[in-house]
Amino acid sequence: MTARVATLHAIRAESGEASALTAAALDAAGVAFRIDDENDNCAYANPLARRLRGGAPKDAPEREEIQSDGRMFLIERRGFEFAGRIYRVSAGVDIDAQRRLQDELFQRAYFDALTGLPNRELCDRATADLIRTRKAGHNFAVAVIDIDKFSQINAFHGSSIGDALLSKIAERIGAEIGPDDLLARIGGDEFCVLLPGDVAPSELLARVQRIVSRIGDPYFVESSEIFVAAVAGVSVWPRDGSHPEGLRQKAAAALAEAKASPGLGVSLFQPRMEEAELGRAKLEMSLRSAIRDRRIGCAFQPKFDFRAGRIDSLEVLMRWRDEEGAWQAPGEFMDLAHKVGLTNDITRLVFEETMASIDAIGEAFGSGLSFGFNISARQAGDARFMQRFAETLAATGQASRFMLELTEEAFLPASQFQSRVLPRLREIGAKISIDDFGAGYSSLSTLADITADEVKVDRSLITGIDRRPRSQSLLRAIESIGAALGTEVIVEGVETADELAYLRDFTQIRVAQGYFFSKPIFLSEFAGRGEALGRGHERALAAREPAPARAFERRNV
Repeated sequence: MTARVATLHAIRAESGEASALTAAALDAAGVAFRIDDENDNCAYANPLARRLRGGAPKDAPEREEIQSDGRMFLIERRGFEFAGRIYRVSAGVDIDAQRRLQDELFQRAYFDALTGLPNRELCDRATADLIRTRKAGHNFAVAVIDIDKFSQINAFHGSSIGDALLSKIAERIGAEIGPDDLLARIGGDEFCVLLPGDVAPSELLARVQRIVSRIGDPYFVESSEIFVAAVAGVSVWPRDGSHPEGLRQKAAAALAEAKASPGLGVSLFQPRMEEAELGRAKLEMSLRSAIRDRRIGCAFQPKFDFRAGRIDSLEVLMRWRDEEGAWQAPGEFMDLAHKVGLTNDITRLVFEETMASIDAIGEAFGSGLSFGFNISARQAGDARFMQRFAETLAATGQASRFMLELTEEAFLPASQFQSRVLPRLREIGAKISIDDFGAGYSSLSTLADITADEVKVDRSLITGIDRRPRSQSLLRAIESIGAALGTEVIVEGVETADELAYLRDFTQIRVAQGYFFSKPIFLSEFAGRGEALGRGHERALAAREPAPARAFERRNV
């Protein structure tokens, strides 16, 4: 009997120790644990549960999120029976860090980091919701707004001011739209406005036009006054599409129409615009396949020393062979290549083609001829690309034969070209030409701040120069600056004998380029170079002889 009692006491002691151990473990756990009886009386609560508000009444949901002390908890509840009585156990987990992470991931996935606006994904979701809930007979609109030539603002003022400007533009658009409208940033300098109001097309265009006009008011960013222009394209549901992406694409097609029509500002989608958009999509696919299949090549246009009657150098011009085998000039596809990020691939292929042609060029024109090679302003500002290009050029051992032709935007203060790229190009022996001078910013500081080897005057100043006194004055000024800085001045776009005669008789310029001398020549034409270039040589040599007095000489000089 005594042994049985001792055993029973031992069992009860062990049970008590187990209960105490369980309670201690629950107290130490990072889980809120609470037990309530059928009368909503708390039978047990660990310290974390006692800090949470309320208990677990009969009508409490099985799962809910509550906030306590500024943190979020997930509470789950279950009922159970013990010793003939009904209890409810509640377990709560601190999910505050998890919720913050979810919110952060949601913010990253659906909102623009710079402006805080919804991004393209969230805009499309909102559009899909409208499509799903809109009643028949009612419409809504999608407007895509583009900031015109924003890349030039970035190049001139720098990306930090560009970012601040974009934020101000977003604020200004936001102030112009209604409380039910949605503004999103869907690209670098593109915004989308979702206009759910059911309005007539004329009123819709007027609303978007007001937004575009407001964007055009001046901005003040870090003591700089900046002017921008905007254009917009608008599509309407259900007339123009039944899916978010389709509506946005139709608005983008209308935007392209507005860009192509100066002064239009805002354009409403019309079916004919879709053909143009499909054409651009087809052009992009063709361009990508041409790069893949290495159907990117080049032609060479001579620059003539018309005073000596000989070829001075060759400019490398990009060409691409289409699916039918015909060679195409850049035209509009280079703008498209910039937009879709294919310019670097094209430049690489053109350079490889140039190097592969050097022996044939030497046989045709003599060894040692120099090359003018075009680099876009955007590429020039890409220090990583330019460093790789400089390394590739240096590895050929022919860097001193290359004159890199860059437009004036490449030398703007915010560009990395002068500080990081130009010294390396000078180190390997490459030369620098300011291309299309007179067509861009034409800032005198561009010439003062760099040591360009050559300034190429844009054809817009040369066309008809024999009968345009103002162009003549500008050309003389550019010549004077070039002489003072030790920079050679050459011209492009010479197409008539009168233009060449003016250059010969009234300037010190010796090198010119244009169809008057020669069209661009393909490598396959080098075998017949005598016929291809004979006319150019003859005209250049004839230009050395004194010409009879002309009316333009007496009138303008």
